[in-house]
Amino acid sequence: MSPPRLAVLVLLTMVWIAAAFAAQSEQAGMSRPGKGILDVVVVDQDGKPLKGVAVSVPGFRSTTGLGGTARFGLLPGRYAVRISKTGYRGRRVNAGVRPGETTTTRVVLQKLPVSRSSTK
Repeated sequence: MSPPRLAVLVLLTMVWIAAAFAAQSEQAGMSRPGKGILDVVVVDQDGKPLKGVAVSVPGFRSTTGLGGTARFGLLPGRYAVRISKTGYRGRRVNAGVRPGETTTTRVVLQKLPVSRSSTK
């Protein structure tokens, strides 16, 4: 292939790639509605925030901070939220997310009874 032909081929390929990326970006922006925020606040049976609780929604995981909250930026829809911490009974709750809104879901975890093992 001659150098001028190769240069034209490379140029056309670059233009095609740039056009494909532009179309993909435009399509993604138009077809995806705005995200919403889901705050999951986890407390113990006394209402005190629990730090270090694993919180997950399909495709995402987080851990609660000092205030007992895990935050997710999600597309609108219904989500199954799983909450777990060692020493507490795990929970599964459903939460809805609306575009441009913050939804707060408060979850109470019950402490598991201390198991007594017998030692001889």
